[in-house]
Amino acid sequence: MIDVGNIDLFAQTWQKIYASSGNQYSVLTDSASSGYNGVCNSWADGFNLNVQTNINGQWGQVKGLGPHDSREGLVQALWAALKDISDRNQWNVFSDCYGFTWQEGKPDWAGSTGSGACGCYNNVVQTDCGCPDSENVSCKDRTVAHKVPSKIKANLYQDGALLPDSLEIDFSAQDVTAEAGGCGSLGSVAAALASFIPGSGAIFSAGIKIACLGLEQ
Repeated sequence: MIDVGNIDLFAQTWQKIYASSGNQYSVLTDSASSGYNGVCNSWADGFNLNVQTNINGQWGQVKGLGPHDSREGLVQALWAALKDISDRNQWNVFSDCYGFTWQEGKPDWAGSTGSGACGCYNNVVQTDCGCPDSENVSCKDRTVAHKVPSKIKANLYQDGALLPDSLEIDFSAQDVTAEAGGCGSLGSVAAALASFIPGSGAIFSAGIKIACLGLEQ
């Protein structure tokens, strides 16, 4: 499961597919987006998460179906699965928060006449923001963060036979505060092994590469 924070999953999947040129026949996209995954985020905080979304699909007209029925079936099936999983793995993300220190003045929306997501006179979502010293913190906005599978794929079958039509979405994410490369201690391991070639080293030109996907804990 990949922590993708509060990125707009619908925009990064369903809408990307239908906005892609040539989606009547296939789609191939690679896009990046930024977001938050922490419960409480100060007004001064920038995004802490970079998310990569790769979509790869191809389809045609299946005998007995409409010209775009195979695409619609794949997209709708995959989105239904993705939404069900992400809805089961979600949490509130509060942002534009004030009041972490006594020096911070609170904006009008946090006062006796305004309203915000939490910690305000009028709480739209809940009373407690879940922040450090939360009794003093007010947050204006609430979004929802999710965890999703690193890979999800839909295939099309007809009468039990596997057709070439398919749609696959891959997610990866990196904490922007992580060490360069997102590998942390794995980076030094990869560097040490990069020139190590077992057996006939003169024949092979590549060693070992470590891909660091997701967020390190």
